Amino acid sequence: MSWQLHQIVLSIHILLAITWVGGILFIGWGVYPVAKKLAYKEQQLFFQMLMKHTHWIFSLAGFGVIGTGIILGTVLGPLDSWHDVWNTRYGTIWVTALLVALFTLAWGVFVGYRQSMKVFRDNTLWENATRGNTKALNKAMMLTTILESVEVIGFLILLGSMMAF
Repeated sequence: MSWQLHQIVLSIHILLAITWVGGILFIGWGVYPVAKKLAYKEQQLFFQMLMKHTHWIFSLAGFGVIGTGIILGTVLGPLDSWHDVWNTRYGTIWVTALLVALFTLAWGVFVGYRQSMKVFRDNTLWENATRGNTKALNKAMMLTTILESVEVIGFLILLGSMMAF
């Protein structure tokens, strides 16, 4: 039964990771470039609604990935003591992945999302862009893109960690 339970939790872990990472990457690299073709006021409303309705889904998926990762490493995995965590290759990789995942999720929730919503709610930026003055909006969107890229770097580190197991 333990092996079957491990496989079920692993499957949930992978599905949640696909949702978290894949969802964020799809929005950033798929939806965002297409939405930039809309008029500025339409972009503003679209981005606000998109973030409002997807942020909680991706955040919950991230929490689920972290939770199932903890279970897979400890209860259903090889880490039985703190000694195992600090003195085995698996433990070192596992704790690194845990810390990177926690940082990446916290960054997305407390930095990336807040920055995005700050820009999407700033009517002055969007009204000025509609009138032809796009410099301030472009600068704000570039900062948002840079801050959101930290999550992508976290995902790449996590993927590298998982491949090292």
